[in-house]
Amino acid sequence: MKIHFYRNCTMKLEYGGKTFLVDPMFRPHGVTHQLKTTHYPEKPPLTDLPAAPEEIMEGVQAVLLTHVHPGHIDQEAADCIPKDMPFYTQNLNDKDLARNYGMDKTQTINMTLTTHFEDVDIIRVAGRHGDGKIQHVLNTMQNSSGIVLRKEGEKTVYITGDTVWCRGVREGIGYHPDVIIAYLGHSRGEGMHITMGTEDLERIQSAAPYAKIVCVHMETFENQELTRDALRAYAMQRGFLNQLIIPENGDVIEIS
Repeated sequence: MKIHFYRNCTMKLEYGGKTFLVDPMFRPHGVTHQLKTTHYPEKPPLTDLPAAPEEIMEGVQAVLLTHVHPGHIDQEAADCIPKDMPFYTQNLNDKDLARNYGMDKTQTINMTLTTHFEDVDIIRVAGRHGDGKIQHVLNTMQNSSGIVLRKEGEKTVYITGDTVWCRGVREGIGYHPDVIIAYLGHSRGEGMHITMGTEDLERIQSAAPYAKIVCVHMETFENQELTRDALRAYAMQRGFLNQLIIPENGDVIEIS
């Protein structure tokens, strides 16, 4: 298994003889409107994409989209993705929005039945994109889902998507993933936590002490409060730093 990590949660995942592009966000540094809960003076993305889009697209056979929020899909990425490439989304609403980007071969990941890309199982688990009093508003905006990849003879991978600790995360861990790609950041807005922070990550670590945890979704948008350095310090203090992989933008991670 090889993970080419680019930025935020945009990554290319070589898994089971297939190459997936996950949550493609290709737009350049500083072109997104600022959020109300900003921690940085500049507009996001806070960094440039560390590779050219054509390099990122090399070898990609299918796209996995956890949800359609701006940090996970944009027009710049859609312009680079072949319109007939298999494109997996969490639900019919996201499928329609992906079609608005021009994706013709869009498919939803069934929540109760296993979806397949050839011999790789693609399984959707629920996420909860916020823990506050306006949760119903976030649900209207569309929630996020986690994705489990599974193939006989291969390590199982669980991609959490944007979520806080919830029943869906427990369900994802219930597939006994060998690798968990955790979307962190401790993002805040509208009086609630929107994505996982250190305490959520420690719950994952406690529930899956056997798994390698790849920590992404940090230092790209201005409401992502948790930094890589702060995460390392917390995990070292709590005694589970050796279970984590915390990639920098542009890193390639090989897990055997």
